[in-house]
Amino acid sequence: MRVFSKTANRRNISILQAIPSHIEYRPDAPAIAHFPDGRNMQLGCIGCTNPKCMRFDPKDIMCGEVENFPNDKSLDVCPVEAIQWDSDSDTPIIDTQKCINCGICINRCPIGAVYFDGVVKVNKDISDNQIRRSTDNATVILQKQQIEELEDIRKSGISVMESDQPLEGIYEKLMGIRSNYHNIIARNLLISLGCRSAMRRIGDVYTRMDAVYASADNCFGAVEVEFGRETLDASRGILDDIAVLYTRYGIEKDENTPLVICLQLPNARQGYWQVVKDVKTVEDIPISTITIGALMLLNWNGCLLMPDDVTYYLDYDNMDLRSVIAWQLDRDIQVSDKLLGILEPMK
Repeated sequence: MRVFSKTANRRNISILQAIPSHIEYRPDAPAIAHFPDGRNMQLGCIGCTNPKCMRFDPKDIMCGEVENFPNDKSLDVCPVEAIQWDSDSDTPIIDTQKCINCGICINRCPIGAVYFDGVVKVNKDISDNQIRRSTDNATVILQKQQIEELEDIRKSGISVMESDQPLEGIYEKLMGIRSNYHNIIARNLLISLGCRSAMRRIGDVYTRMDAVYASADNCFGAVEVEFGRETLDASRGILDDIAVLYTRYGIEKDENTPLVICLQLPNARQGYWQVVKDVKTVEDIPISTITIGALMLLNWNGCLLMPDDVTYYLDYDNMDLRSVIAWQLDRDIQVSDKLLGILEPMK
């Protein structure tokens, strides 16, 4: 995976004349910036010298709980390498054929210039609140300070409104995607949901677990990612991960909040659900289960992954992920029952 240099070359960048007090995301359009003086407007891409829509901070892909974890060093925000920098316009461009519409880049844009309107787009129209300047050291420093201020302002709204049609299109792409993308899609969604997450390097059989994560509510745990139908292996793999984290890093099992991320929830009669229940009964270890689609729903609504406050624990007696996600969204979810196994098993 390509890693961007710390600062990309820019001929011109944009500076804001005033910092908004609130960014409101909207489906099908760029976000609205609300200003203290009552003005509301869309802001165009500011051409960040270190674009957050394209690159994570190194601290995002590390978990201090597991020092020297042999993690993949890719800082690419787009898990499928669908974003490139266009030097002519000094803005990112999206390859819509590669893009899976996960919305991570939308969530990370500091001014809401990246948006979803059937496909992911970038608003290049410069607003009255923006000044284009030739790139020099002072301008770069000022832009960095403004981006830090923007990170602290209130964000609200929905960037993508869920429905059957876009999710079916997303899952059609996900079902055909190469396996080397599976773990990074899961890792990058976790980071977008407020977690730090370290992912195992491709080809590393020694580490065994797919990833580890540390959430905003101070949960830490092993992660198993399964895009196929071998979910039973994922639940058993979690037990191995718990043992490895204890023997190598001294992390007790009651300090581990393990997470299985699957493309679709296993069918009701699959052994996965019984194994999860047995592990909880015998070892008192609740294994959380969440789908890629559910992670995207949380991301589109600006939510955090909160294993400590919101239980993602499902087992043989309760396979209902819909109610948990709806509780976080504080509204009903506009997705058909059993659609693609995203919120409840298909069978």
